Amino acid sequence: MWKGFKVIDADAHMHEPQYLWERYVEPAYRDQVPKVAFMDGAFMVYEPDGRIIPKTEKQPKLPATAWADMEAKYGDGYRTWWSAETRLKDMDTHGWDVQVLLPTGNNGNFAYRVALKDAKLGAAMCRAYNNWCRDYCDADPKRLKFVAVLPGSDTDAMLVEARRAVEELGAVSVRNPFLPEGRWLHEPEYDALWGLACELDFPISVHGEYRQRRFHPFAGGNRGNVDDRDMQMLALRGLDHALGFPCDNMATMGQFIFTGILERFPKLRLGILESNVGWVPFWLGRMDEHTHGRNSVMGNAVERLPMLPSEYFKRQITVTCDSDESALSYAVDHLGGDNIAWNTDYPHPDAPRPEKALPDLDAQSITDEAKGKILWDNAVTLFGSRILE
Repeated sequence: MWKGFKVIDADAHMHEPQYLWERYVEPAYRDQVPKVAFMDGAFMVYEPDGRIIPKTEKQPKLPATAWADMEAKYGDGYRTWWSAETRLKDMDTHGWDVQVLLPTGNNGNFAYRVALKDAKLGAAMCRAYNNWCRDYCDADPKRLKFVAVLPGSDTDAMLVEARRAVEELGAVSVRNPFLPEGRWLHEPEYDALWGLACELDFPISVHGEYRQRRFHPFAGGNRGNVDDRDMQMLALRGLDHALGFPCDNMATMGQFIFTGILERFPKLRLGILESNVGWVPFWLGRMDEHTHGRNSVMGNAVERLPMLPSEYFKRQITVTCDSDESALSYAVDHLGGDNIAWNTDYPHPDAPRPEKALPDLDAQSITDEAKGKILWDNAVTLFGSRILE
């Protein structure tokens, strides 16, 4: 609780432990998981195994500046590798009642990437990650909630794991499946997942899937003496991060709407996470014009959409905001305070400082009624009754 407001952090993160796979993957698959060579800040960097990771593949490595402030920023959280106990203490300190937890980078997210190359191994790793999440959240299951990951390359395995994660492990959402090259979310075989989400009443979490073309294959650096090319690549990494999350989420949101998924599944809910909300008024207007306005001559989406895209959005989609984003008040005014939830991105290196997250929201020129919706009501609408259990 903070200044009388109940608070749900709708998009926080794990920093999964290095031992995740060796302790949680089923024995039959354990020796098939690429070994973790070292931790780069909070990310696992794997040894190329020639099968899942090509021997010639250059492993991502962020600049040292990405990690330099971690201990000063998170204190005991960093020193105990964000154990559930220190996380809960931080939540008490900063007034966060509930956190919804997603995986990080090449850690938990590695499972669904592996599934694109080895469906059975990837499914086993997804199960392992989700099982670890359940153990982690058991420290206080009323306050710590998690989003499950799914193997998108095997539809049957994906459905089995989605049901298990929600019904048996208590996941409040599943991450939007990462599909094999050339496959699309609107294809009929994925209708079963959207139907399951409606049946079990859980949302799909869309979190910067990077389905679209990126500026660079890898921005290297961090070698001490950095040459001009490295500096340019690091600059493009920053540009990629600035564009990647909102632009990719815009595209994914548009796909759910334009291809008729939300029309066919009116009870399906989407959480659009970690991409700000300042772009939302522009994108809703742009989509409306391209289905029912003058730009609709560029396609025939209106034949499948009896409602405006903005109406599907208001009925079925919630976007998370950052406290300090400059365009937040415009989005809040445009939406009347609805369809926006709040997030901290804790404990990532580029997240807001924990002690400033709620004060920065309080400093925004938005009403207390809107703050109450953003901090609690809209997240409950998104995640449903499981967030309160």
